[in-house]
Amino acid sequence: MSFYGTDAAQMMAPMMTAPMMTGPVMTTMPPAPGQQLPGGAGSAMTAPAVAAEAMRQQAAALLQRCYRWLEPAVTVLPQVAGFVPPLVTAVAQYEAQQYDACLAQTSAVIIAIRQLQLSVPTLPPF
Repeated sequence: MSFYGTDAAQMMAPMMTAPMMTGPVMTTMPPAPGQQLPGGAGSAMTAPAVAAEAMRQQAAALLQRCYRWLEPAVTVLPQVAGFVPPLVTAVAQYEAQQYDACLAQTSAVIIAIRQLQLSVPTLPPF
């Protein structure tokens, strides 16, 4: 049984099982300098799409890392369950494809986790 409750588990489940890399450019090797991608120049992802994909992957990785840390940490210090509501917000931002807001929210939680670890050395490493 998890301390997150059913709402958080339902929100995090799609993100926790999502593939980390998708799309035509991410599944093929980049062309060598001077070579063209198969299918012509139109098959390459645009720079904003590549940036969005990078932000999506980073947001997913940080959310997963927080989730995996919280599971054992709550047994050491039940008050860390207070990090769940901001992380649920971050998951909602992730699902809404607001990756910059998700990263900001998750980063704030990570900063708080690291500060808490300084005062509670028995917490698991992040």
